[in-house]
Amino acid sequence: MVALSIVRDVFHLIMRILGETGLYGVFFVSFISNSIPFVAIPYLFYIVFYAARFRDPTSLLLISLVSGVGAGLGKILVYFIGRGFASLSSSSRTVRNWTYLASKHKLAGFLAVLFVAITPAPDDVVLIPMGFASYSLLLYAIGVFVGKIIHSSLAVIYGRALVSLLEERFGIPLWLSALILAVATLVVIYIIGQVDWMKAAEIYASQGLWKSLVYITASIGVAILKPFKHLYGLLQRFIKDLKQIRVKG
Repeated sequence: MVALSIVRDVFHLIMRILGETGLYGVFFVSFISNSIPFVAIPYLFYIVFYAARFRDPTSLLLISLVSGVGAGLGKILVYFIGRGFASLSSSSRTVRNWTYLASKHKLAGFLAVLFVAITPAPDDVVLIPMGFASYSLLLYAIGVFVGKIIHSSLAVIYGRALVSLLEERFGIPLWLSALILAVATLVVIYIIGQVDWMKAAEIYASQGLWKSLVYITASIGVAILKPFKHLYGLLQRFIKDLKQIRVKG
């Protein structure tokens, strides 16, 4: 009970801070979180908590757009970081391979950028090599802006729908709904984190987008089943130990 009281007080403090920073905070957090390569900052927690304060579609749409634009600008910075690395090693085999891929398969490159921008996957494993390859900045920008706006919109819709369900149907207060949402989001982050995204990028580069998607889907399935397999193993061990105790008794 004391722990829940602390969580409730912390939540109310966070909501007060969110109310003071408003859309400026949404933009800033989204931009910073997406402009640091390979650093997974869960900025969508902030966005979802902020969106939980609103019910009207106009406000939710505005939050999604501001967050998506901020995240997209962050990924534009990541692109130029990739360009900087390429200029330091322009003769390397990796840069030549990615340059060839980007020049010969522009549509596939655009779809890859759009896909990783929409999903919660670690997108820098694809976006930085696009900078390496001097991929079309226009196509890249369209992909990341559209993808990140969709990504933020899905997060806002998912968060708002879950909070509304818990509040209106089950009578659960907003602070507890937010806690449940945070746990559910952590589960999703865990599952996505179990995918070897570097390998997925390599499969995409060598075998194409479809093979890469098949690998990602299979990896997610394995990640979902992994805890259940672990639990089943523990249960089997417990039953075995219980039988041994009975035999000794």
